[in-house]
Amino acid sequence: MKTHYSAVLSFLFILGLIYFSFYTHKPQNVSDASTPLTVFSAARAQEYVNSIAQKAHGVGMPAHLTTQNYIVKTLQGFGLETEIQSDFAYKPGWGALSRAENIITRIPGTGSGQTLLLMSHYDSAPHTASHGASDAGSGVASILETIRAYLAKGEKAKNDIIILFTDAEELGLNGASVFVNKHPWAKDVDLALNFEARGSGGPSNMIVETNGGNGKLIKAFAEAKPSHPYANSLMYSVYKLLPNDTDSTVLREDGDIDGFFFAFIGDHFDYHTANDIPSRLDPESLEHQGRYLTALLDYFKDANLNLKADEDYVYFNVPLLKMVYYPFSWIIPMLIGAWILFFVVLIYGLRKKQLTISGALRGFLPLLISLVLAYVVSLGWNAILVLNPAQADILQGFPYNGYELLAGFVALVLALTFFIYKLFYKPNTAASLSFAPLFFWLLIATGVGLYLEGASFFVIPIYFGLLSIFLILKNGKPNLFLLTLLCAPALFIITHYIKEFPVGLGLKMLVAATVLTVLLFGLLLPVIGYYKMKGKLAILFLLVSIGAFISAYAKSDFTEERRFPTSLNYIYDADTEEAFFATYNTQLDDWLKTILGEDMQTAEEAGKNPESGKYGSRYSYVSKAPMTFIAPSQVYTSQDTIINGERRLDFTVFPQRNVGDMLLLCPKGTRFSRLSFNGQEVLPRAGEAFPLANRSTDYLLSYRLVDREPLEVHLTIAEGMPLEFTLFDYSYDLLENTSFNLPSRPLNAMPMPFVNTDALITKQQIEF
Repeated sequence: MKTHYSAVLSFLFILGLIYFSFYTHKPQNVSDASTPLTVFSAARAQEYVNSIAQKAHGVGMPAHLTTQNYIVKTLQGFGLETEIQSDFAYKPGWGALSRAENIITRIPGTGSGQTLLLMSHYDSAPHTASHGASDAGSGVASILETIRAYLAKGEKAKNDIIILFTDAEELGLNGASVFVNKHPWAKDVDLALNFEARGSGGPSNMIVETNGGNGKLIKAFAEAKPSHPYANSLMYSVYKLLPNDTDSTVLREDGDIDGFFFAFIGDHFDYHTANDIPSRLDPESLEHQGRYLTALLDYFKDANLNLKADEDYVYFNVPLLKMVYYPFSWIIPMLIGAWILFFVVLIYGLRKKQLTISGALRGFLPLLISLVLAYVVSLGWNAILVLNPAQADILQGFPYNGYELLAGFVALVLALTFFIYKLFYKPNTAASLSFAPLFFWLLIATGVGLYLEGASFFVIPIYFGLLSIFLILKNGKPNLFLLTLLCAPALFIITHYIKEFPVGLGLKMLVAATVLTVLLFGLLLPVIGYYKMKGKLAILFLLVSIGAFISAYAKSDFTEERRFPTSLNYIYDADTEEAFFATYNTQLDDWLKTILGEDMQTAEEAGKNPESGKYGSRYSYVSKAPMTFIAPSQVYTSQDTIINGERRLDFTVFPQRNVGDMLLLCPKGTRFSRLSFNGQEVLPRAGEAFPLANRSTDYLLSYRLVDREPLEVHLTIAEGMPLEFTLFDYSYDLLENTSFNLPSRPLNAMPMPFVNTDALITKQQIEF
């Protein structure tokens, strides 16, 4: 009976450690309006968000200028002089061209002339009705409120402080490009702090941007002592492998400017959607951004900002200790030490005759069975997409009931794993069963230590696991409290990945969560192996799983709070005088069915798939539409001459309506000797003999217009080479156009993010 109570207390202790770990990831107390004026207040920052995010304010939208004016007046109200830096930028690779209007101000320091840059972007995601409350109104507001509090102190910093609110980040990081490549202050910047969001809640993760080693940056971050650091080098390593860039990336690549950027990714389903509104922004996430900036500004305003280094550091956060870090040079010695200790403990147990080789090998069977079942359970997300295929149209990959589904799948895996290990339970087998998962973890630690060094801290829980086994073998009778305490590093380091991978990368990464759950269970076997209540815990987690799935089912419908993303475009071919409606939706609600009608076809059947959106989205369904003339752009040639065997051509595309975007295509085999758009020269990239030589598609350019500013193209090609373009014009007024008289989008739906939608599109061929 006493052992049973000890097991119950141990299990509750494990749950408490997990809760404590998540509890410390972000602030739980939010500063209110009564906070002293010399201190950051999330409530005051929220007021800035409310003003910035009143309306959608992407580049070219009417509210864009309103938002810009509000930020400028706020800074001027602080007594700061501001400037608007306006220029075109072209993003290589993305093919994104736009005019960016950056808001810039500077607070002079008193010292050596080093400069700290605080930055966020103020444009919202285009053509999705996103108000940009989180992305990145939260970043702008955090900087405004922190600077207001800093100025209220009346202190003078040693270093200069530049405040930069970039524009056109959502289009191609163009504002950051304009600043770093064209503004004289960019050469002064020694360190940048960038604030972002990829959802509307959750802890803010710190990521490092540097061309060299991160060692000095990590040391400085730890010395700044932010109250709730949430950072680890695994995310840093994964980030470097992914194609996702931020303004910080442009500063690093084009200006060799080191920096940190901070972003929260919770509630990913709100990202770039009409649901990114002030009321859905998590106040604790806003508080977290403010606490980061307050601590780092207080530290870096007087610190040496020369943080260039050759050596990288492994780093991660844990409760109480906050930041733990060590150099990459320790990775291999720590791996070797872990392997040596593994065999030392194994031999020690064999010599004490408390272990047998067969017993240790027997531990692989329940682990492998559990891992296979974890993989099978992860396929449940595919089953859900079959049963409820509309969830696939949430392009972020994480649905509104994603947290409930994740909890359900993880609890189901725990139920199955407890049941499997109950079948293999024998008295005093905890040590024997633990060697198999520790061996797996050693393989993982070795693999990442060699190929993904940032994740090599996974070796640390192995040391604690081996210590637990040694104590069991040495003392015989276990002290469950001590063994449970030794589980803390594994719980603190690993548990949050079970949540973060599917949230950040979508439920397609559910397999990472379920497999990691089993592997974490294996690290806890020195404790769990002694539980005689494995069957009861299996039933408990099964009930938790059922409850979570019931809760997920209750949130599987689409409401005014959980809106279904829908897309609808009207495409008019000016050359063939054909017109059709098209949607990216794979599942159609009643609104789309009514508009597309009974004669709709798949886009492939109709041969109508002219372009793709982000994430490779293609039109799914099309239907013939009534012919309505939509004015295409006019093209004027100002020069077309042959000089020394080369054809030099200059032409301008003038929009004839309120065009928001132009998409320019040209056969990928076309070889340009020279190419520029609105004065922005397209230069060959690494490995290219001429501009855009390595295009895999006909895609040439995406141009975001402001005030119908025309597109100017200057090019040079070989004499006699055929030259033709396809031009798509987008104006986002389909639903307001009285010529179509379309029904309004229902209240439980919203524009689909990441693709062009609600657009009147003209297509025309341009031949020279």
